[in-house]
Amino acid sequence: MLPSSGMVIEGVELRAAAPTDPDVLALTAAQQAELAGLYGEDQPPVGLHPDISFTVLTLDGTAAGCVGLQPVAAGLGAIKRMYVAPAARGLRLSRVLLDAVESEARSGGLTTLRLETGHLQVEAIALYTNHGYRPTPPYPPFENSVASACFAKDL
Repeated sequence: MLPSSGMVIEGVELRAAAPTDPDVLALTAAQQAELAGLYGEDQPPVGLHPDISFTVLTLDGTAAGCVGLQPVAAGLGAIKRMYVAPAARGLRLSRVLLDAVESEARSGGLTTLRLETGHLQVEAIALYTNHGYRPTPPYPPFENSVASACFAKDL
C-alpha cells in the first residue's frame, strides 16, 4: 500500500530499476507503440539513456507503470517515459509515479523538473497541470516539434 495524495492503493509497490531492466524495456516499448498509434508515426525504438533512473510500479506483482528521472544540469532534472499500462489506468497510479519521481528528485538535490509530452495526450497534460507543472517553451530537442508540449515545476 502506498499513500498518494491522501489515498491508499492496495497491491501497489515501487522499486528502483535501471534502463536495462526487463520491466522498463517492456513498459517503454508498449508506450512507444501506443504513441506511434496516436501520432501515426512508425519510428524505430529509441534507446534509453544510461543515466536515467527508473521507478517501476507493480500492481499485485505485475509491472503496471514506470517513470524515469534524468539529471540535466545543476538542480535540473527531466521526467522521462512516464507510462501506465492501459489495463491499470483509472486507478490514480500516475499520481503515485509522479509523487515518487518528485521525491527522488528532491532527495537528489534537484530543484526543478521539466518534461515533454505530446499535445494530443490530454490526460497527461491534465495530470501535469493539476500537479503544479506549468507550460514552458519547448527546450532542446523539442524546440521544433509541433506535437510537443513542455512543462516545468519548481520543487
